[in-house]
Amino acid sequence: MLSSIKVRTSKVLNPLTDLLARLGVKPNHLTLLGLVFGFSCAYAIYLGKLLLSAVLLILSGLMDVLDGALARNRGLVSDFGGVLDSVLDRYVDIAIFLALGFYLDWFLAVFAMSGALMVSYTRARAEKVVERCDVGIAERGERLILILIGLLFPFFLRWILLLVGVLSHITAIHRVLYTYKKLKRPSS
Repeated sequence: MLSSIKVRTSKVLNPLTDLLARLGVKPNHLTLLGLVFGFSCAYAIYLGKLLLSAVLLILSGLMDVLDGALARNRGLVSDFGGVLDSVLDRYVDIAIFLALGFYLDWFLAVFAMSGALMVSYTRARAEKVVERCDVGIAERGERLILILIGLLFPFFLRWILLLVGVLSHITAIHRVLYTYKKLKRPSS
């Protein structure tokens, strides 16, 4: 859902990405910085410092938005950059879910993490046979926003983790069905 606003976001961030480019910052630098903030977020969750973890999650998400915007705005999009971004995003996701398992509930954390990984896997696998498969209600941005809400309002964190798991698995199934329908359509 949030992926549909990427083009508009890139335009809004154009002045900032121009400044970053003038400073010599490359998209992969921001991707790596996002990893550092993401792992720091996970460690803060593990320590029970949820407000700090919320701030670090926002910073990690901001780096994830900026790396893509910088790449698109400055013509620096590369296949390797896309792979690096996707792989490091998965590592951040895993670290955050593991930290939530230590902090809160292993079953819910594994349920949510497996759903999140299946969302990514179904897209990657589907896009080998159909052009795009970014459908669904729980892409990474939506999941991180829900987790952020849970970190800011810890009373709801358990329920939010359950919601992330349910929505993620629904999204993965949606992507499988979407791919099936796309492949069943006669080609023109």
